[in-house]
Amino acid sequence: MKPIEKDFPIEHVNEIAEREAHAKEKYRPVLFIHKWWARRLGSVFRTIVLYTLVDENTKVLDERTGKWRKITEEELENPWLLYLKDVDFGGKVVLDPMMGGGTTVVEALRTGCKVVAQDLNPVAWFLVKKIVEPVDIEALKKAFEMLENQIADEIKKYYKTICPHCLEEYAKIHNREPEDVLKEVIEELKVANDSREVYEQYWFEDKSKIDDKKNIFADTMYYFWIKQVPCLACGTKVPLFRGYMLARTRDKKGYHVICPDCGNIFIVSDYKEDAECPRCGKKFNPDKDGNVEGKYYICTNPDCGQKNVIVEAIQKTGKPEERLYAVEYYCPHCGRKDYKQADEVDFLLFEKAKEEFKEVEKEWLGRYIPDTEIPEGVKTKEMINYGYKYWKDMFNERQLLSLGKLLKEILELDVDENVRELLQTAFSDLLNYHNMLCEYHRLANKLRELFRQHAFHATANPVENNLWGTKYGMGSFISEITKISSAKTYNLSPFEKYIQNGKTQEKSMKMQIIGKLGNIFNDNNANAMITCGDSSYLDIPDKSVDAVITDPPYYGNVIYSELSEFYYAWLRLALKDKYEYFRSEHVPNATEIIVNKVQGKDEKDFIEGLTAVFKEAGRKLKDDGLMVFTFHHQEEKAWGAVLQSVLNAGFYISAIYPVQSEKSTSTHIFQKANVRYDMIVVCRKRKGKQEKRYWSQIEDEIYFKVQDEIKRLESRKKNLSQEDIFVITIGKCLELYSKYYPEVYRNGKRVSIDEALSSIREIVDSQLMHTRFNQVAAETDTLTAVYLFYMAGKTSISYDSLNKALKMRNIPMKEVLDSGLVEKEGSQLLILTPKERAKIIASKRELSAIDRVHYLYHLWKEGTIFKFGSSLSEDEKILWSSEPVIKTLEYLNEIEGDKTYEDLIKFLRDRWLKQKQLEV
Repeated sequence: MKPIEKDFPIEHVNEIAEREAHAKEKYRPVLFIHKWWARRLGSVFRTIVLYTLVDENTKVLDERTGKWRKITEEELENPWLLYLKDVDFGGKVVLDPMMGGGTTVVEALRTGCKVVAQDLNPVAWFLVKKIVEPVDIEALKKAFEMLENQIADEIKKYYKTICPHCLEEYAKIHNREPEDVLKEVIEELKVANDSREVYEQYWFEDKSKIDDKKNIFADTMYYFWIKQVPCLACGTKVPLFRGYMLARTRDKKGYHVICPDCGNIFIVSDYKEDAECPRCGKKFNPDKDGNVEGKYYICTNPDCGQKNVIVEAIQKTGKPEERLYAVEYYCPHCGRKDYKQADEVDFLLFEKAKEEFKEVEKEWLGRYIPDTEIPEGVKTKEMINYGYKYWKDMFNERQLLSLGKLLKEILELDVDENVRELLQTAFSDLLNYHNMLCEYHRLANKLRELFRQHAFHATANPVENNLWGTKYGMGSFISEITKISSAKTYNLSPFEKYIQNGKTQEKSMKMQIIGKLGNIFNDNNANAMITCGDSSYLDIPDKSVDAVITDPPYYGNVIYSELSEFYYAWLRLALKDKYEYFRSEHVPNATEIIVNKVQGKDEKDFIEGLTAVFKEAGRKLKDDGLMVFTFHHQEEKAWGAVLQSVLNAGFYISAIYPVQSEKSTSTHIFQKANVRYDMIVVCRKRKGKQEKRYWSQIEDEIYFKVQDEIKRLESRKKNLSQEDIFVITIGKCLELYSKYYPEVYRNGKRVSIDEALSSIREIVDSQLMHTRFNQVAAETDTLTAVYLFYMAGKTSISYDSLNKALKMRNIPMKEVLDSGLVEKEGSQLLILTPKERAKIIASKRELSAIDRVHYLYHLWKEGTIFKFGSSLSEDEKILWSSEPVIKTLEYLNEIEGDKTYEDLIKFLRDRWLKQKQLEV
């Protein structure tokens, strides 16, 4: 029995993993040279490798002597002692048949293993290849300098704007009006062959400093655009503003808002209050007076006012045009970083870039700019509905011109091919920050990249980034090169982070991540066999692999082929003549293991695909070897599909452990399901016939094992969610059921996988959660407990599943339906937001704790909580800030991770409760 089958250091790993989840790129920099989705945590996979492969032949580097020594008995008994030590497994072979972002590959190479890794996706194959291949860092930096000398200014010339402060200073020095200087600049730009000639004319001396020159032109950080859709009734172009707050001021004391009439940008103290434009006198509410309500837009023509559905209008009129309305800039001359209304210079520079692109478009299309269509898919559907047909449609002309120039220069650069490919990797990752689906985080004053979620979201308010980059801003080519240089340095000088006395520490390690690519079975120098293809067939000897360590697809949660198409379309421009994997027009998905309606793939296809890969992995695995994988899902059917695949492939589960996954507040994969744990699933090849077992016996084992697991986890993290406990319970069910499969019986009949899993929710509800539910109900009230256990953090819930859960607790479904917490839509219950519930709550006579919390949340978001407080008597304030209300806020903060709940708790305690205490 291997150490991982006996135990796994959950407490130690989770302590590190929880911090790594919030800063992955700082723990494993090399894994983040490029975007990949749902990449697993390095700390978790390092521990999996250690606990799976450690044996008496393991070598450990003695830090005092610098020499390798044999593993000690203590280390063999407790492999966690090896986590911060350099370990050499002497060339043991690790297989990852679904390598994705390459976490297994990196961790295996760091422990002296040889690796066989394959993925169907060409983008994944290329990225992992670049992650592990060594590179001359100095040669990479030199290549960047060559690029900078040859193309940087050509790109940067289109990312300039007038600094209002320096313009005013220039005008004052020359006894002119700023408006006159601006008009002069515009006329000169119109006739200039190269805008840089104009920039050079506007240098001036800062008389307050010796030998200090300034210029009226600043660097643009971001351009703000708004989509405009024609009214279907009158044809008026309607800008799709949901509100007119542009950004918070950097001192956090106010907000930049946009006048809906004249476009002026000015500062207000509270954007939720009515404002008046100082330029044109327009009175408006920046928060409420937008032109968009949900899926509708409202015509701004005062003689029309027609309400239309946005998507329907776009499908009739085509992809919306976009209008530039604001700029965020950094001026290197006066040091200001600020926002301004877009002016004629900004419009003119864009038009000049547009004209230049039109001149080269025909020649560049298919060479430096992708000409492929966006394929129909689950994730691409929204883009197609919004009028995007080709991948190039996601970019404006200035972006296409700049990206085309940069890629052309990279391909023509006289450098080593390995260096060129890393530059191409930096270029590809750059695309995430340079497209017209990027948005702006208005309260944090920063860009929000395309893949902030595992989806394509066609924003109405796109933000254009400065491609080459300036001193501030994120996602520029400069920062990509810096990131990739730092990441590749990690290959040669790796480190490990750990927690000591509550603080994160860093320890240098010696084992380097150097992938020598080749066939490890006939090339003694090779240590990494990285291939691209369908892993139901692996061209390696049978029983040649010591361990299979992988991370299979998450059922239908992350559709890698559709998401990676975005990068593939650009990468194949450079790689299609070099690698056969990039010759196809699209990412191959015929054998992708996924549940995808558009591809016509259901649960049966998922099981068949995963079974085929697991079977092939089993053929390549030595008889005493383990297959270890991680999985993460809240749905019973997804777990059932995975278990079926494991069993069909001839394995059983010998152990299973819960470990920290992505950030607990992440909505990427689980759409607010709040599952915080991956399950590490340890499998062995099945041998011989199983002994007969009754389900009632397994049920008892599940209950006691889960109780132990929960106690272990809650020793560190309190208040495990319903989903956390459900997933942990599913894990123990799979482990015990699989050991006796198919000889598991109930009432004389064999228990199927589906029957076993359907019993799990009952175990969770009737046994594990019973005491917890009663405790929460006692602290708050029954209705609030129902909301916290079954609805919090979700947008909908199945009527049948909630009804079943409520029956176990003798709570009438009618009570929930009448509460105004949900609305029934077919077989689903839509969970209403605090804003949607506000009017319902205001009309109720008796309020539950969740009613009061939702109403307070709504008031806080609307900025009217002070007004509401002034209308309450002191006794009423006590009711609204009672212990059940505070408790509910605390639970919701834990479940949803929304800072508003923290703010409300502080407000109620500091204002309403403290005021009463002082009076007493």
